[in-house]
This record gives sequence, structure tokens and C-alpha cells, in this order.
Amino acid sequence: MAEKKSNSRKRTAVTIILLLIALLLGIERCIHKTETAESKGNKTQTGDSDSKQKHDTVIDSVTNNGKRVFHNKKRCNRRTVTDAVITERPLYDTLTVCQEEKKQSRVIIEKESDIMVLDTAEAEAIADIELTPKHEFRLGVRAGAGYSTITSLSGMMESYNMRPEFTLDEKGGIVFRGGIFATWRYGRIGAELGADYMRFSGCVEKNTPRLSLSEKTNISCDVIAPQLMFRFYPFRDFYMSAGALMTIPFHTEVNYTTNRTGTVYMQQDYLKAIHLQESVKSRIQFMPALKIGYTNRKTGIEAAIEYNYGVNDLLRTIENDYGYTERTNNSHYVGVSLGYTIKLKE
Repeated sequence: MAEKKSNSRKRTAVTIILLLIALLLGIERCIHKTETAESKGNKTQTGDSDSKQKHDTVIDSVTNNGKRVFHNKKRCNRRTVTDAVITERPLYDTLTVCQEEKKQSRVIIEKESDIMVLDTAEAEAIADIELTPKHEFRLGVRAGAGYSTITSLSGMMESYNMRPEFTLDEKGGIVFRGGIFATWRYGRIGAELGADYMRFSGCVEKNTPRLSLSEKTNISCDVIAPQLMFRFYPFRDFYMSAGALMTIPFHTEVNYTTNRTGTVYMQQDYLKAIHLQESVKSRIQFMPALKIGYTNRKTGIEAAIEYNYGVNDLLRTIENDYGYTERTNNSHYVGVSLGYTIKLKE
């Protein structure tokens, strides 16, 4: 009986000891949870104030008399650590916070790189701001010069019914051009409407070696040319355009001169020039046009190179006593112009 009682007492003592150990472990676990919650709460409250000076340490913990000693501080981001932070939170929580702040640091770096990309894109957008789809209207003046020719002048003067004893040399001339114009632009497309003064000029030189005679005939036409062009801007300041213009003549001039000397010959040449001018009249002509130009929207300066071709007959030859016959006289014009525009409305 005594052995049974001693065994039961031993079992009871072991049971009590186990219960005490379990109770102490439970109390320690509760204390640990409370400390963890408090450290997280403190981190949440001080997160905004410490966001500008983010730093943390990777800590090796050593247990000494129930206390944790922290040492070996290292940076977790690119900013300098100025103060040592010592907390009572566990090692695994410190490592977790360090990993989270690494992620935050990575996010900050990525955001900074994104900002740099946006700045570059913004600079490109500013550089290319002229291509934004806005309606823009401008009004301006222009002036220039070019080279013009009138075709088939030699065929109009000679029929070649017999073997010629002469030579014909057909040339063009340098002419002036100027006028006013208005432009519209929307992004990469645009249009141009203008009215210019133009001059067409052609010359034929006839040389007859047997008679030692040289004859020169100049024909020129002054016209007003309304023009409509459609523009395309492959680049911000450069454009290509195509369209047409119509020439409305208001004056035609014919000059006839020879190398003969003497008052009688000079009078004859003058009378022939008058008769030829009465026999040659100008017509309305339609001219397709191509243009390549540059425009500076800040200063308003424009420059362009243009080509025009007259598709129908420019000159009508009336029946005369000098053997001049009707031919289809087309025209060509190649020229450069310089203009200045002011902005009306966007």
C-alpha cells in the first residue's frame, strides 16, 4: 500500500510540474504575441515620419541573461544610416521588416526611373508639340523668282515646209513672282490658298548665215494666278504639297529685234513687233503644281521650291502676214519663294 501511495504521489507531482511548465509556456507565448503587436503598431504610427529616412539593420542576436543584444548594422537601401535602431522585436520580425523595406526601396527606385522616362517622353512631346491636332490659320505674303519657258514658239514662227537655211534656238527667261496666301493646318495635314502675280517668258533666236541675219523674238505674259494646294507634313517644319493654279492673263507683250542697222530697218522691226503683238493673245491656263517647303511657326518664315506645268494652250495665234501659225504652247515654271506669315487663330 505504501508503494502504491508513493507512486501516486510521484504521478501527481509529475502532472503538476508538467501543468506548470505548460502554463509558463502559454504565458510566454502570450507575452511574445503582445510585444509583436505593439512593435507593429509603433511601426505603423511612425511609418510616415520615418519614410524620408528609411534605414534598418540586419541583426545577429545573442541571448545573454534573457536579454537580446543587437549589433552588426548594415544598410537595406541606398540611403545612409545615421542612427542605430535597437528594438526588442524578435529576429524573424526584423528580417521580415528588412525584406519589406527592400521591396519599398525597389518600388521607390522603379518609380524614380519611371519619372525619368516620363520626363523624356514629356520633352519629346514638347519638342513635337507642333504636331498636336489643333486648327491653326495663318496669313502671309511671299515673293520669289524662277525660270519659265513657253514651248513650241519656234514651231509657231516657222512651218518647215521647205528645207531650212536657218537655225532656231528656243530659250526661257528669269521671271518674278509674288503674292499673298493663307494656310490652314491640323496636325500633319494642311491647305494653302493664295493669289500670285506671275510672268511667263519665252524667246526664240533665228540665225540665217546666208544673209548674216539674226532675229530675236521675245514673248511674255503677265498673269494673276489663284492657287489651291494641299499640304502634308512628314516632319514638324517640312511639308510637301500638291494642287493646281489657274493663270488669268491681263497683258501680253511681243518684242521683235534684228541685228540690222539703219533707221529704215529699225522702223520695219518696230512695225513688225506691233503687228505680232496684235496677232498673239494669251489664254487662261490650268497648271498642276508640286511644292516642297519649310515653315517656322515661331518666326513665321516660309521658304519653298515649286514646279508648275501648263497643260493647255497658253497662246492663241491669229492669222497674220508673217507666217506665224497656231500651235499648242504649254508652259513650265520652276522657282523659289520666301514668305512671312502671322498667326490668325488656333
